[in-house]
Amino acid sequence: MVTSRKLLTSLLSLATVLATTTACGGDPDRPAQGPPVLSLESSAPGGTPASMAPVDAGRPQLRQDMSDEEADAVWETYKVCLHNNGVKENKERAQAGGATGLVLDDSGEPKSAYRACAGKLPLQPPELDDEKNPNYAAQYNDYIQCLRKNRLYVHALADGSGWTYDDVDQPLNDDQRTKVDKTCTKASFHVG
Repeated sequence: MVTSRKLLTSLLSLATVLATTTACGGDPDRPAQGPPVLSLESSAPGGTPASMAPVDAGRPQLRQDMSDEEADAVWETYKVCLHNNGVKENKERAQAGGATGLVLDDSGEPKSAYRACAGKLPLQPPELDDEKNPNYAAQYNDYIQCLRKNRLYVHALADGSGWTYDDVDQPLNDDQRTKVDKTCTKASFHVG
């Protein structure tokens, strides 16, 4: 089963690029600090009370027109931040998959690293966000039809959480599936 958000995340992470050691934006000679503690008097930029500040403020925004290299650089910055804040590298999985970038343990620990790097977690393109795209449901149907027309035999899940493969032979190899998915995503999703 693949959700549309997980699918895009997976696709954008296929090729990775090296990030600099200062990717987390701090002084590499200073130890990482935890997230700031906000009081009732704290304000977000522009004088907005912190409790009213948008959760997504300051996070990098992925775009559908980004190249794989550009998107991978954004993800790599996030991964480097996680690693610098204590998330362990998964060297076995990196070697087994032939990855060239940073491959991290997916246990979700330490939670403090994810809190510290929350501002670097990339936002999905607005076209792929069902809360930001008023035509998402219809476009998702177009996307599924495009996949099927291009010999990627899938069907949407009844609960709307994504899609899964049909119980038939899949004639496309992984590279072909990735290419079809990218083509159908760009052709099907748009805001406005």
